[in-house]
Amino acid sequence: MNDDRPTSDPTPARRDRLVRAVYTLAASATRGLATGAGSAAGTWIVWWITHH
Repeated sequence: MNDDRPTSDPTPARRDRLVRAVYTLAASATRGLATGAGSAAGTWIVWWITHH
């Protein structure tokens, strides 16, 4: 058997790397959404203040 070939059950180290990558992407996406929502809210508030 050749242990270098990927199997359906990845090695623990590979699985840890994958989990860490997924968490990092999720955190980045959440931060991006929060920043976008904050910017949209800020823009709306400024528009509302300047137009009333």
